[in-house]
Amino acid sequence: MVGALVLAATLLVPVATATPAQPEITDVSGDSISRKDSRDLTGAYFHTETNDSFMVSLNLTSLESYTNPGDLPDVPTTEYEVYFSQGDDNFAVACRVPVHGPLGFTIQFDIRSVSYGNNTTVEASLSTLAGCTYSVSEHLITYMVAKTHFTNLTAGTHLTKTWAAVYSKNFQDPERHIEDRGPNNGFGKDYVIRGTADSEILDVKLNADNATQPCAPNAPAEFKITVYNAGTSQVTVDFFNGTVEPGWTVELGLETNVTLLPNATRTLTVTVTCPRNAANRTSVTISVYGKVRAGSQNTTTNIVYLTATVNYIPPKVVEDSFWVKLVKWMTKPSYKEFYYIWGAIGLIIALAACGYAYTVIRRRRAEPLPPPPAPLPAK
Repeated sequence: MVGALVLAATLLVPVATATPAQPEITDVSGDSISRKDSRDLTGAYFHTETNDSFMVSLNLTSLESYTNPGDLPDVPTTEYEVYFSQGDDNFAVACRVPVHGPLGFTIQFDIRSVSYGNNTTVEASLSTLAGCTYSVSEHLITYMVAKTHFTNLTAGTHLTKTWAAVYSKNFQDPERHIEDRGPNNGFGKDYVIRGTADSEILDVKLNADNATQPCAPNAPAEFKITVYNAGTSQVTVDFFNGTVEPGWTVELGLETNVTLLPNATRTLTVTVTCPRNAANRTSVTISVYGKVRAGSQNTTTNIVYLTATVNYIPPKVVEDSFWVKLVKWMTKPSYKEFYYIWGAIGLIIALAACGYAYTVIRRRRAEPLPPPPAPLPAK
């Protein structure tokens, strides 16, 4: 049996890049430690990829064009960083801002290698970055990152473990301290490398939360499959399951008319029902996969295999006592038995009545007659 369900979406122009409205990294505003707007990040996103580079933008509540005169004695330095990983390698693009103003220093941009420890990061500069901007009017820092800094950065590669941070350090401080982190814990969404300018990557992954489930004639097996759009486009997915054994049924449950955006995750429920007369420990394995479409492009997902095994032990029947059986037999007979039973009961009653009457008669015959009364005396 082949079942199909369409995860339908109205075909739109594919989403080419992330935007401030759909960033990979988000954070609430107003949560910097010092409560300074220039150290309060609100989001970061990857965009404008070409054959040779891609860009990363970091949004803040505001940016300083000069250092507050009251802060000058501390000689403050602020660092704005966006972190990501490629495979097992970790990186950060950084913007280092020493004291602003006429007596300040030049803003520096670089890319760094990162090693994660226990709640710490160890960073080492790999190279300076060119083509970066620090826009006070747009409160936006943009880094241009050459692909030559990475190895095997091919189409479909995911930049993972994305997050961002703002650090500050005064001249007398031994170490810098974090002012704001986005998100507040964990990581943001992945960015998928396109490989060439304006190309799109179609990549939808299926993952079964538990590929083996028990079932019974009155309790079907229910599987949960995570559907993750790891590509760069908004997609439409048609789901199918393979043929199953006669008597078994498969239902794919998911809302229709749903848009699956890049980095979006949905859950597909698969229900497998066994035949009513299925033997205990009988099992069946089904395959589930999807056909992915975006514009004129199409591909398929990976295949997941699900196994449902009958795990049903009929309840033990407790035998009725003799008297319960007798009552049931007498109260639920067939028509033929009905006449036999009540005929026998009637005969027993009649014989009992006859016996009783016979006993009474015999008893009366055996009793001596009373003597006749004495004659009356003569007058």
